[in-house]
Amino acid sequence: MSRERLAPWAKPLILSSTLTQATIYILRPMITYKAIELNASPAQIGLIAALYALFPVLLALQFGTLVGKLGEGKFIVAGTLAMLLTSLALIFANSLLLLAIATGVAGIAHLACMVGGQTMVALRAPEDGYDRYFGLYTFSASLGHMVGPLLATIVAGSNGDLPKSTSNAFALGVLICFIALIPVLSWRNQRPSVEVKSSETGTYSAALSLIKKPGIFAAIYLSLAISATADVLVVFLPLFGTENNFSPYAIGAILALRAGTAMISRLFLGRLSDRFSTYQLLMWSTGVSVLMCGAMAFAKSPLTLGAVVLVAGFSLGIGQPLTMSLVAQKTLEQERALAVSARLMGNRLGQFLVPIAAGLVAASAGAGAVFIGLSVLLASSLFSPSRR
Repeated sequence: MSRERLAPWAKPLILSSTLTQATIYILRPMITYKAIELNASPAQIGLIAALYALFPVLLALQFGTLVGKLGEGKFIVAGTLAMLLTSLALIFANSLLLLAIATGVAGIAHLACMVGGQTMVALRAPEDGYDRYFGLYTFSASLGHMVGPLLATIVAGSNGDLPKSTSNAFALGVLICFIALIPVLSWRNQRPSVEVKSSETGTYSAALSLIKKPGIFAAIYLSLAISATADVLVVFLPLFGTENNFSPYAIGAILALRAGTAMISRLFLGRLSDRFSTYQLLMWSTGVSVLMCGAMAFAKSPLTLGAVVLVAGFSLGIGQPLTMSLVAQKTLEQERALAVSARLMGNRLGQFLVPIAAGLVAASAGAGAVFIGLSVLLASSLFSPSRR
């Protein structure tokens, strides 16, 4: 399977995904720095970060229904356009309220891209190629996550422990989203790959029935823990850096390093899956992530933090594509759009609740204590009923 050529839809999707993910990883660290410039407290920074996931929590299942009616391509185009407009709005966001609103809209835009992209892979990839296609799709995300912070710090510059101009980084987001629209713009007229009729029992009832299937809840919970951890790292590493007098260049490089090692793990996921079972990969990678997140709290130099994050990036990178593959494998074709959205709703629920808790922890005990909390969260996922 690994030597077969990619399907025609895959290359535009991977390119667009790389660019939109790069944009999100430009925006989110810079939103934290902008909030610091506006004298936000750690608790306020956590709340703003949580707003990124609030509306996606409420809308994820509805998006799962709509994508089956409107089409995956339309969702990707609409999400990319909305992200472009949000990047533009952030240039002029000079209050915490405007920053919070723009962050919430960015979350909705990113959700649309994710629902569209993951549904497209779940419906169009051959079943014996799920690990490969989901691995490549999440590889594109990691590539964007690596490039985004590096580009952001280059164009924003450094003024000690804060950027010179966050507006320059937001303007870069506008440009990258415009480029991301080009390969997928023709998809705005595409019909759904599989048209889904409205469930007689309602979207939420259908989702609850889906979650009760063996293995689905465990996959969703593990995905929640991994995505919330990755999300909090993006938001709170800049705060940890300012507390320890690390420059924005150092934090940008460390964020890029995390994404780079995640990208490597996903690139070779197909080979790892041939050698080890899904259960073995999930347990070992999560166990390593537990140890590395705990170690971050005690990393007091950029070099030490970078070394720990390097290992954490590899281990965290393995879990997400495997949970995507598990959800796709364990559902029927007509259920997959809703299953993808249920998993994303779980992710966003974690990304809503965990940053709020992290902000409160950071306010009382410092950003380092947040990493201990993430270690505990990941450890709890090891005891979910994933053997079934």
